Amino acid sequence: MTRVAAGFVGCKVSQADGEEALAGLAAAGLQPVTTREAADVVVVHTCCVTAEAERKSRRLVRRAASAGKRVVVAGCAAALRPEQFEGAGVMVAARPDWVALGAELRREDPCGRVAGREGVVVASGITGGVVDDATHDATHDAIPRTTPVSPVPSSADPGATVADAASRATPGARTRLVLKVQDGCAGVCTYCVVRLVRGEPRGLPLEEVLAAARAGLARGCGEVVLSGIDLGAWRDGGARLTDLVAAVAALEGLKRVRLSSVEPSHVDGALLELLSHPRVARHLHVPVQSADDGVLRAMQRPYTFARYLSAVEGLRRVPGGAMLSTDVIVGYPTEDEAAFARTLEALQSGLFGRAHVFAYSARPGTAAADLPSLPAAVVKERMGRALAAAEAAALTARRATLGREAEVLVEERRDGLWRGYSSEYVRYSLRGDARRGELILAVADEVNGDGVRGSVKE
Repeated sequence: MTRVAAGFVGCKVSQADGEEALAGLAAAGLQPVTTREAADVVVVHTCCVTAEAERKSRRLVRRAASAGKRVVVAGCAAALRPEQFEGAGVMVAARPDWVALGAELRREDPCGRVAGREGVVVASGITGGVVDDATHDATHDAIPRTTPVSPVPSSADPGATVADAASRATPGARTRLVLKVQDGCAGVCTYCVVRLVRGEPRGLPLEEVLAAARAGLARGCGEVVLSGIDLGAWRDGGARLTDLVAAVAALEGLKRVRLSSVEPSHVDGALLELLSHPRVARHLHVPVQSADDGVLRAMQRPYTFARYLSAVEGLRRVPGGAMLSTDVIVGYPTEDEAAFARTLEALQSGLFGRAHVFAYSARPGTAAADLPSLPAAVVKERMGRALAAAEAAALTARRATLGREAEVLVEERRDGLWRGYSSEYVRYSLRGDARRGELILAVADEVNGDGVRGSVKE
């Protein structure tokens, strides 16, 4: 049986896409394995949010191909510039029908060629190729369903659903299920290429989300992470994101539901109130990008920094405390030293418990790509200050957890310690008695790298 593994670069949507790919390939009769070393085929979901993300994507693809694996390259960078991945042993398939593609992989002939449908150029083994077929457009325009998949080879289960197949797609139960419920974005941010490759917003119907979540819980997942390119834009008729979160939180067997990322315009009183629910993680990731209104206008972000602060202010009132994390872009072409100083001040203010800091890079096809870039030395120097401020803020947030009780979902045992995450998304390494998948009370007593170390409370 052909063995397949997955890797990804980028956000939780990319991770969810990788799990979805494994589910479809498992439904087609391939055998998912836990490591790339054990696989015959490696699926790599790529990222194009920055030039560095594309570079990391190419490196991951090259490593898998140089190890003699057949590589299927998918995701945002594959959709943006597929030619950058072409090469021996590599197939580029930005958004394929994974079940159909799995059937093709199983029908590979001895010469290394993969049998393809008319109009599809796919190859592995000796040559490279790009999947470019109009039949794949439906995958771009709709969220993949958990309804029955298309017919598969006799060695697979012809009555399988994607949710069913996911149990075969992840060897060994996981405690966290990353579930993509939304895709696409209608924003007009001048720097963002992801909206160009992901298309218009669309959402997975509520009942299909719940079916997929139930399937994950049945496999032993305790936490469901709802992800999307513009998660707050999720819709199903009159249902909105808060309705979705409440419905998932009510599922039997769920330990916790977490949101991956939401835009400031979608943080409202109803969402903040949900953070008080015992099964909803007390953590929001809300990208700010800049604390300077002039830069925000140039980026065409639909808020001022004051409006951003107003949106997240309610986090301070969540019982038990809530964590706010964010994204910051340094070195946007219109950012002068005064504008950067405002962003640096925001990073130093204690507002954010975690900040992902990125250096701006021009992305093809975006409005900002035509703007003159700042000198590389200026961007590098600002990045150093911003990263230092972000790390100091994160350290302060980790220290604030010391001596306090926290609910931790135990995920694994490593180096003699139990590891897992708290509701506020702080990583704990714990001494004491626990079980994988258990939600336990813990107390941290020291900072430990990018997390904290402590003990299970008896």
